[in-house]
Amino acid sequence: MGTLENTFSSDLLEIQNFTQKLFQRQKSEMEDKAVGKFLKPMSQEYFMKDIDTAEEESADGKYRSADNVFNGLEHRYGL
Repeated sequence: MGTLENTFSSDLLEIQNFTQKLFQRQKSEMEDKAVGKFLKPMSQEYFMKDIDTAEEESADGKYRSADNVFNGLEHRYGL
C-alpha cells in the first residue's frame, strides 16, 4: 500500500471511530430522556428519606451482595 492509501485508510478509521462515538452519545442521550419521562423528579427531602431507609435496612442486614443480584439478573434474563 502506498502513502496515499495508508493516509486514506488511517483517516477513514478515525472518521469511523468518531461516528461510532457520536452515535453512542446520541443513544445515551435518548435513553436518558426516556428514563426522565418514566421517572418523576425526586425532592431533596424524599431523597434524604430514601437514603435513611436504605442505611437502616443495610444495618438490619436487609441486603444482598452485588454478585447475588447480578447472578439473579443473569438467570432471570438469560444473559
